[in-house]
Amino acid sequence: MILRALPVLLLAIFLPACSSTPQPQPAPPADITEGLKELGEWYKYRAAEKLPPPARAEDLAESEAVLGNAWRLIQDGAVVVVWRVGHSPGSTDVLAYEKDAPNSGGKVLLRNGTVKDMSATEFRAAKR
Repeated sequence: MILRALPVLLLAIFLPACSSTPQPQPAPPADITEGLKELGEWYKYRAAEKLPPPARAEDLAESEAVLGNAWRLIQDGAVVVVWRVGHSPGSTDVLAYEKDAPNSGGKVLLRNGTVKDMSATEFRAAKR
């Protein structure tokens, strides 16, 4: 009798572990270039609407849905924003940058909306 019940018992123990319900996957890391481009577009829109530039990260919270990857990168500390400056079509000053840019170089968003790679030396020489 015990031997007949053994297969049923084994199924009862191991079947829940074979569930076909997919487990939620963590969000993939946000792409820095895309995030900086999204941030640049947001700044461009604010300038066109004559809205002031943000002074701190909390000022971006109301635009979280629009900012997409940029919001997550800022919240995670992967992107640093130069606060209280906004979009300026003729400016090549730094508006936001990859957190390692000052030491190792990286992606940089300029105030004119351009995203470019800068070496650490170029970044240190760039105006913020």
